[in-house]
Amino acid sequence: MTTKPKKQRRNIYKDKRSYWLSHESFLFIQALARNQGISPSAFLEVVSRELAHERLSQEQYSQIVDEAKQIVKRRLDSA
Repeated sequence: MTTKPKKQRRNIYKDKRSYWLSHESFLFIQALARNQGISPSAFLEVVSRELAHERLSQEQYSQIVDEAKQIVKRRLDSA
């Protein structure tokens, strides 16, 4: 017979605070995306690429792009 694991106590205030902050952040992203006429996911993709160009070395950036291409290729091959 298996027993249920005990529920861990949570800091409810912290959980609620995280919840509200995540929604606030999403609403900011959604508003910024609308200003550019694109979806929030497309906006995040654009912003992440801009940050990568800005903060990563060209070698790091190239490695990530190559890895992403390999992942896409594997997914297409397995489909």
